[in-house]
Amino acid sequence: MNIISIVIYNFIIYFGFIIYLPVLVYKMARTGKYRHSFSRRLGFGPAPKNISKSDKTIWLHAVSVGETLATLEFQKALKEKFPGYKLLFTVTTETGYKIACEKCKCVDEIMYFPMDFNFSVNKFLSNFNVRLFIMTETEVWPNLLRILKKRNIPAAIINGRISDRSLKNYMRFNFIFRNVFSLIDGCFMQSDVDAARIIELGAQKSNTFNTGNLKYDEMLKYLGYNIDEIYEKFGYSKSDKIFVAGSIHPGEYKDVVDAAVTLKKMKPDFKIIIAPRKFDQLEPLFVYLREKCINYIKRSDIIKKAEAEHSADNKIDYAVPEFMILDTIGELVKTYAMAQVVFVGGSLIEVGGHNILEPAVFKKPVIFGRFMHNFREMSESFVKSGAGIIVNDKNELEAAIIKYSDDSDGGYIKSANAAYMEVTGRTGAISKNILRLQSLINSDNM
Repeated sequence: MNIISIVIYNFIIYFGFIIYLPVLVYKMARTGKYRHSFSRRLGFGPAPKNISKSDKTIWLHAVSVGETLATLEFQKALKEKFPGYKLLFTVTTETGYKIACEKCKCVDEIMYFPMDFNFSVNKFLSNFNVRLFIMTETEVWPNLLRILKKRNIPAAIINGRISDRSLKNYMRFNFIFRNVFSLIDGCFMQSDVDAARIIELGAQKSNTFNTGNLKYDEMLKYLGYNIDEIYEKFGYSKSDKIFVAGSIHPGEYKDVVDAAVTLKKMKPDFKIIIAPRKFDQLEPLFVYLREKCINYIKRSDIIKKAEAEHSADNKIDYAVPEFMILDTIGELVKTYAMAQVVFVGGSLIEVGGHNILEPAVFKKPVIFGRFMHNFREMSESFVKSGAGIIVNDKNELEAAIIKYSDDSDGGYIKSANAAYMEVTGRTGAISKNILRLQSLINSDNM
């Protein structure tokens, strides 16, 4: 980075931090949010317990829950391939930290990612002997990358993706970021489009490769699920027909509920599971369900009742609800395993979509809206192969749900098999990324 862009960038982030600080303090005092992470992200957290300054360390960073879950199998591969290195894992959000502590069993240390202030980054790095920094997706921090370059620590992106919105934003601040992308030693992207975009933003062409999407490899672990246990845990029967609407955002609540009501009128035997994406914005959904006179029950209440009755493993020993709101973390994928009809949200509104591979790995054709720009290549491939249906509004959503409500139809079976092939036919990203990272580790040790 040239001196002018460094000065401008640091002025922006320091000034922005000062302006936003009263809001942070208010949120910490009022809601408790950020209390756990704030000082740690400034570099003043406790010293690492399981990694010493002499340990050769690989630092892997994921922003939040989705990125964390997408790297679980990759973490195992890193530990197997580089047994002489400790694995440090960082996250940005408190939810991501909680999930990482629950799920990341093979990493040596879990910490919060430092804010991109020079003092925070240097304080954080002083605790470790980092030999390689790996960021997931494409979260680029200029001060961090500049400091890593000064310390001769190679930096890489894995599972890199440049969405339409990100491309526009990076281009808007191209005077800052163009030189930043050139600091990255390896850009390992999800697709040829992503590779071309990051080169356009300033990454070195010789360091940029299409290594595929880790999410495909990550899906294979779900093939080991015990489906009978899932049905038993939720209380459904294998003969039950279930419609799951996953990762639904507030702007989609009404359309999804209305579509579910239409399905119930035409196919009364269907059970409905609605899984909201944002648990802090559930009240509008409950209000609308009450307006429609729909009797529903929250999954969290079912679990509490089961625990109160000392029911083993939260097994349900009473009739399951016609409408269930899945307000628990980590169970959505399991509901996809039971579903016959699946809609994945964040796609009827301009959110950009969510992971459509999770239902597909269970041979479920997937319905999604037209706003899938975060998964553009994936969604286009699903539509092309017949593995999914793209819908533009509530009417098309209802029609697609009815279309998939007959799982004995030859068209459904064909779509189900195509969905499965969309996942299993595109694996191999982990091994490709490990191979590229190995060259960076070797160059660091020369």
